[in-house]
Amino acid sequence: MALQICGLIADTSRVATYRRRLEAAFWKRAVHYFFTGVTFRELATLIAELECGLRTKVAENGSHREVIAFIERELARKRLVICSWRAVGESHSHAVLAIGVEGTQRTRHIDAHTLLVIDPAEGPPATMTLCNARLRYAGREPGKWPRYAKYATASATYAVVLNGAISIASSTPRKSP
Repeated sequence: MALQICGLIADTSRVATYRRRLEAAFWKRAVHYFFTGVTFRELATLIAELECGLRTKVAENGSHREVIAFIERELARKRLVICSWRAVGESHSHAVLAIGVEGTQRTRHIDAHTLLVIDPAEGPPATMTLCNARLRYAGREPGKWPRYAKYATASATYAVVLNGAISIASSTPRKSP
């Protein structure tokens, strides 16, 4: 989804069928991680190997609060951020694409409290809805971050901990497909 938003891949639903271009190079590298998953460091390496003008920055295995600060900082710089969370009491991580924040604006500063995300598990990635999940990470008091976040989709709500993120920036501005 991130490559599609950056304007590098036209149709994510057909990426495995391409034999040339960036889609083929991406699939050739990504297929190795299809059943096992990928760490953010491995994803950064994969993106670098594509040589498509994208830069990455990784915050892996950070504390919940460190990851929130990283995500806010990178979104403020107008970068896409893939972040991962795990449900409280579980060890399995789930990755989503953060595309914006929700918050209260005070003069020129926004007190963010919720991430707006696209979650591929909530429907086909080809739908590319504006936001199909919300991750509320701040308390009622501005600047106060509880130990857990609330992850809400149309079908469920979970108590979660953010545990890693990778930001993706384009070297050159591109037009989305």
